[in-house]
Amino acid sequence: MPANIILTIRLGPLISFRIQGNSCLELLEAMQGFDRLNERIDEMCSDLGERMYPEGPRDVEWSEEVEE
Repeated sequence: MPANIILTIRLGPLISFRIQGNSCLELLEAMQGFDRLNERIDEMCSDLGERMYPEGPRDVEWSEEVEE
């Protein structure tokens, strides 16, 4: 009996994506290239951070609020 599997990955507060398949093999095939996507998003966010704060990071307290 096939099952419908939905995998949701949250990469940050504004970035998430969802993969849907009928088997683990389908999800695995859909995930190929995820490492490169993750690297690219990291490059983009790092570039954005450097442009917004060219003087570098400051001592800022971050609070993480989790949405359910």
